[in-house]
Amino acid sequence: MPPKMPSARKFLYATPAIANGNVSQVGIVNLPKDLSILNRRGYASTDSKGVPYVFRVAVNWYPSGVDGSGYTPGADLDTRTTVRFLTVQNNWVTKNAGVAWHQARLAGMKRIGVKMSHLGAYAKEIRYNWDAAGSSWLAPKDGAGNAYVGGTWDTTTVFNAIDEDGFALKLVGVGSDEDGTIATSVINSSFSYLQSRSSVLADSNLEVDNVPSKKSLLLSTKLGLDSDDDHSHGLRTEVAGAQDNPPYDMIDGADTNNDITEPTEAARIIMYPSVQSGVVTTVFEAPYGIFEILASNRDPDDNAGIVDDMAFSVEVLDIYPMQG
Repeated sequence: MPPKMPSARKFLYATPAIANGNVSQVGIVNLPKDLSILNRRGYASTDSKGVPYVFRVAVNWYPSGVDGSGYTPGADLDTRTTVRFLTVQNNWVTKNAGVAWHQARLAGMKRIGVKMSHLGAYAKEIRYNWDAAGSSWLAPKDGAGNAYVGGTWDTTTVFNAIDEDGFALKLVGVGSDEDGTIATSVINSSFSYLQSRSSVLADSNLEVDNVPSKKSLLLSTKLGLDSDDDHSHGLRTEVAGAQDNPPYDMIDGADTNNDITEPTEAARIIMYPSVQSGVVTTVFEAPYGIFEILASNRDPDDNAGIVDDMAFSVEVLDIYPMQG
């Protein structure tokens, strides 16, 4: 079951200066963290079984800074600002990875005599990194434009017999080949999950490509022709292998940039400061309640020189378990 909708569910944020001509990271929004700050209670990215929550959000992007200043295009009329919102993929792999890692963590603790009841109030669900630098979260602003202090948001460290120093779990970013020595402290949860499963052959008919027999008496009787006829055999071979390769990137531990490690663009907004004076709104879904924001100003004549900061708000519209 999803958590009760929080009373305080709208946040104001400020961007760093967005330079002209360069795509830069505005920051990473962690809604469970920020909901916990404003509502003074703990919110998690998953339910008690590890199923990720999907947060449906509305983002309002303002053509100004938090205090209403900035974002001036000068004399140029062709400047535009592009803002992109990236999330982890919303599919069965992301969902199953969340559940599998939750179960694995509990099983690992059980073997050493640690029960769920022994954990602190806020340690029962896994807290994920966004990427390798997962602790660089944006902080919501108060009415005076100052960042809320909040409490300590520790990400979860998982321990096992292979890596006794422990590792964190990230949602996006390059994976690790688990056929060899793992020399990293942050593991891509989905990529690692796929490596724990049996792989489908590139062509799932390969294991049966020697049948029917060329000399099949049954086929010869049924079809009324020589089952060893080159034409008939060639057609059967063609049909057996047609369109039977998976239409997605096959998992290979050595392919640490597999499709599953990449974020997806959930929304994009484009603003023209010379003609656009009001707020721009977009609605999208963010699994785990975490998303990254990239932005750039672009003046084709390269003479506007916009380096302003901007403000945006995020309102949580709904929270529900991922379907996968």
